[in-house]
Amino acid sequence: MTHQSGIRVSAELSAAFIDALSSNSVRALKISIVNESLETTDTIQIQGTLEEDFAQLPQLLDASEPCYLLVRLDDETSGKWLIGTYVPDSAKVRAKMLYASSKASVTKSLGESYFVDDIFGTTREEFSPAGYRQHRRHVESSAPLTEREEEMQRIREMESSAAETPTMDTRRQHVSGAAVAMNDELRLALGEYIRGSTNFVLVAWDPATESFVLDRKAWLESPAELMQAVAQDSPCYAFYWYGGSTSLFVYSCPSTSNVRQRMVYSSFKYGFLVTVKQMGVNVHVKIEVDSIDELSATAIAEEVEAKAAEETPRAAPSTQPKFKRPAPPGRPRTNPTLN
Repeated sequence: MTHQSGIRVSAELSAAFIDALSSNSVRALKISIVNESLETTDTIQIQGTLEEDFAQLPQLLDASEPCYLLVRLDDETSGKWLIGTYVPDSAKVRAKMLYASSKASVTKSLGESYFVDDIFGTTREEFSPAGYRQHRRHVESSAPLTEREEEMQRIREMESSAAETPTMDTRRQHVSGAAVAMNDELRLALGEYIRGSTNFVLVAWDPATESFVLDRKAWLESPAELMQAVAQDSPCYAFYWYGGSTSLFVYSCPSTSNVRQRMVYSSFKYGFLVTVKQMGVNVHVKIEVDSIDELSATAIAEEVEAKAAEETPRAAPSTQPKFKRPAPPGRPRTNPTLN
């Protein structure tokens, strides 16, 4: 999908990159999203070796504004580039998501064959000569991944694979601006939920990192425990395997909670569900409540039964001939097949 976020490469950026390819004098281009368009906002000329010029990159980076860096590599063909994605932790969550989902627009519009390496970083140091050397050592290292790293890699691959296919859900997600971020602990917990090794996952919003995080995971012995397991005084999302086979998504939004909190959970709910679906989390029943009293075992059972009733196919029309009332006495029966 060329423009997953709707952000497009400007004509000026395309022209600047073509000039950089032909001039062999440009070391790096800084690209920023300006008025919903990808624009060139700074340039570094070749002054020395790649490592020497890398020392100039950190000065292009703002403490709180994400950007892309296109860096020419020391290659005899002069046609190989690195794309760097700089997303500082202090950036606003919408900016983080825009830059995360717009990188494909840059590479595909300018020519994917030019970009042979990429770096993602959240600090200026990661785009310094030392940071680049560390990046190359990591890329060239054949050290086996830990079990945790392998699981995280599988989760990210599933997300990436799902994101490659344009669907109505993903288009709506980007249009609504409801893409979400979540920490590794939550991703791993959802992986356990998918496999059934835990049957309850509670999700919370962390305003410090502007992302969804794992509040806690547990094994609930019965639906009656769900009421106490869900947060009572603040909004939250929760997943629960009801009866071991029905996956519930619970959105609890207490009316007494902070208005800003309620707005965050409400605006991100759709994007959150799209994201976890891409990870493999299936949701069979969605429940929204403004009081945990609505999460009694009886209320949950009624919700599940109502959903099951909605999905039960209607009986097919009967093929039996309709019963015909006998003709009154003294009146001859009619048979259209007889003359």
